[in-house]
Amino acid sequence: MNIKFLPILALIATLFWGCQKDFLETKSTETVDEEAIFTNTKTAMMAVNGLHKLMWTPDLSGTAFYGGYDMLMIWYDMMGEDLVYTYSNAQFQTQAQWATHRKPTVGSVEHFYRLLQYFVSNANMIIDRIDHIDGAQNEKNNIKGQAMFYRSFGYFTMVQMYGARYMPGVNNTQMGIVLRNDNSTEPRARASVEEVYAQVNQDIDEAISLLNATNVKRSNKSHIDVHVARGLKARVLLAQGKWLEAAQMADQVVKKSGAQLQADTYKTLDNRFADQSNSEWLWGSKPLLSQGKNLTHFHGYMSNENISYNQNTPRAIYCLLYDRISDTDVRKSIWFPKAVDRTVTPRPLVPPSSNSKYANYMANKFLVTDPQTTGERDIPFMRLPEMMLIAAEGYARAGGHDAQAVESLFALAKHRDPQYQKSVNTGVNLIDEIMFQRRVELWGEGFRFLDLKRLNLPLDRGPKPRTGYNQGNWSNNMTTMPTNVDPLASNFNMYGNGTVIGEPNRFRSADSKDWEWVLPEKETELNPLCLQNPL
Repeated sequence: MNIKFLPILALIATLFWGCQKDFLETKSTETVDEEAIFTNTKTAMMAVNGLHKLMWTPDLSGTAFYGGYDMLMIWYDMMGEDLVYTYSNAQFQTQAQWATHRKPTVGSVEHFYRLLQYFVSNANMIIDRIDHIDGAQNEKNNIKGQAMFYRSFGYFTMVQMYGARYMPGVNNTQMGIVLRNDNSTEPRARASVEEVYAQVNQDIDEAISLLNATNVKRSNKSHIDVHVARGLKARVLLAQGKWLEAAQMADQVVKKSGAQLQADTYKTLDNRFADQSNSEWLWGSKPLLSQGKNLTHFHGYMSNENISYNQNTPRAIYCLLYDRISDTDVRKSIWFPKAVDRTVTPRPLVPPSSNSKYANYMANKFLVTDPQTTGERDIPFMRLPEMMLIAAEGYARAGGHDAQAVESLFALAKHRDPQYQKSVNTGVNLIDEIMFQRRVELWGEGFRFLDLKRLNLPLDRGPKPRTGYNQGNWSNNMTTMPTNVDPLASNFNMYGNGTVIGEPNRFRSADSKDWEWVLPEKETELNPLCLQNPL
């Protein structure tokens, strides 16, 4: 990683804004230096707050629509099959078409590469300095543990995007990413995928050790504690196909974190997935975006309400996934298969507007009050159900642990569906049931693209309508249910003019080069040893 678009110290100072304003009133962004930041553990904690803010910060580049890590979460699901892009629109259409992430000169590609570098470079600075400043060891452990977490998180996110998938049981010599634990700027080649995962694991293991050795309590769930660190470790092990270890790590989070499933998670209407006080949440951010009509935040794009992009392109669920959900499952109530029919009740909550569009299977999962004028909405980064599902998947794939997999699955599925019966499936059928539950529970939370890639599965957005059926070519102003819809077809390209995503983008083979994001052009120009992914 060699791009240096902003001085690291200036960036940290910028990220303090809104978090530690008093500090900036005595030190301008130009004069803030390492000595000022790392005077003691109190000031060093400001640097950690800067790392937290990278998860949602709306603008690092002068282009407001790029956003923080929360925007990548939307990309990941737009690039899968379970979140359906409905009508043509300026935002996320090319991501859904698998085009943007393959263009080295696109501004958003450059932005997100840089964003992920900042996690690493800012964490490096904290790690290098924290042992030599004033403050209690307990506080140093907390600060360094969170920094180690974010370096691991940054590397892990990047290798999943830019590297080839990790293949269990072999030496993964395929190209990963450039590792820079020292914030050096000299040209450096990309490390192998195996080497990157070794660094990821080393960092997250140290984070767990340090956070386990501190009794500093986090002030809110945007900060990292040992349970969140173990949750990231479980994700890493899952991506590596270390099934039993992943299951056991996730089980620790389930049993020790104190998080609990909440009865009204899917019953509350507004703000159901925008409140970190929910007992299921392990990690989530509270953005500080009350700056007028700011759309550059997760709920500004994911809440199907009457604002700009959402009123034009409502979010919908893949109909073939929806059809598998039990009618007694509370989660089924957040999607509306007949939303276009204005006579059907209940209907999705979209304020009346001549510009508002409805799309069958549209979602109310991320519905928030007034998403256009208020961006201060909590964003879910890690929830207890994910850990329960990692435990279930890990045990099921490990072999010989089906009973433990069934119990892990049952605890979640029974909570969501009172009529759910403990699974009698084994082997492949049990794994399929667990993955179905994962897709439903984590819909829209940024996992599907990464799941398909780690499991070496193709992208398959379902069959197009058969000859004689009329699933596409709807009018954008359609107010009544269409007729002659193919019951076997998926709802991709069924809205607008029928070509929103394009028929060639229904499918990508598991061995397609398109699973690897390209590096921005500036990176390969400034670092000639860093080879580009195949274009």
